[in-house]
Amino acid sequence: MVEDSGAALDPLEKIKPHSRWVLGETLEVMLHNGIDRPADVAARLELPPSTAAYRVRLLRELFGQDLNDPGPRLAMMRALRTALPRWTAEAAYAKRRRSTRSQSTCC
Repeated sequence: MVEDSGAALDPLEKIKPHSRWVLGETLEVMLHNGIDRPADVAARLELPPSTAAYRVRLLRELFGQDLNDPGPRLAMMRALRTALPRWTAEAAYAKRRRSTRSQSTCC
C-alpha cells in the first residue's frame, strides 16, 4: 500500500533544519537514481565517501525497509518534490538566525 505522501517523510520532519535538508537531498539522489551504495551517492553528490556513507546509514536507520519498497519509495519521491524547497528555505533561515544571534551578543 502506498503511504500518504505527507507522512512519507515524517522521520525527516523531526530533525534539525540543516540536517533535514542535506538528508533530503541525499534521499532524493538515492531514490531518483536507484542507488543506495555510498560510493555511488558520493559520486553523484560530489561528497567525500565517508560523508555519503554516514548519510546513507542515517537514512537506512530512519526509513528501514521502506527504502526498498516501491510504494513508499514513490510516496517519498512525490513528497520530496514539495518538501525540499521548504527545507532549503528553513535551513537558510536557521543559519541566518544563528549568525545574527552570534553577532548581537556582546562581551
